[in-house]
Amino acid sequence: MKKIILSLFLSVALVSCVDNGTTFPEDTDGVYYGNLTVGDYTERVGISVTETSDTTVDVFFDNVKFAKAMPLRIDITVKDVPCIKANGVIAFSATDVDPYMNKEKEPQPEYRFAEIAGAVEGNELVLEARMSDDLKESRAGKRFSFKGTCN
Repeated sequence: MKKIILSLFLSVALVSCVDNGTTFPEDTDGVYYGNLTVGDYTERVGISVTETSDTTVDVFFDNVKFAKAMPLRIDITVKDVPCIKANGVIAFSATDVDPYMNKEKEPQPEYRFAEIAGAVEGNELVLEARMSDDLKESRAGKRFSFKGTCN
């Protein structure tokens, strides 16, 4: 009986876009799993895009690293990114936006994105971003690319 219950539990967890081990916000519209590439570093991550109004979305990077030598994983939330919805596509973009890091209550200018843009179409998310050039050397000008799906 325990094996049957365990099998049922595992099959439900495997078909879900969000598992119980993530720190994704509740009531998320979707979590997209795919490869996040920053320079020559690539890792599999989850990113959610949540519509916060008819004209804005929040973009949440869960538990990510941007370099092999990066000692910690962090959460990043880019809030109130302007978006346009048309023909089943949500396209979003912003410039010079300060993200929220981990559980910080204020945006963090030392992690400013010079650009962030992406699109959600069906079950696919494509995202590109670049950090500001005037940041700490290890972050300045870093380019991000992501392509993922939500099953």
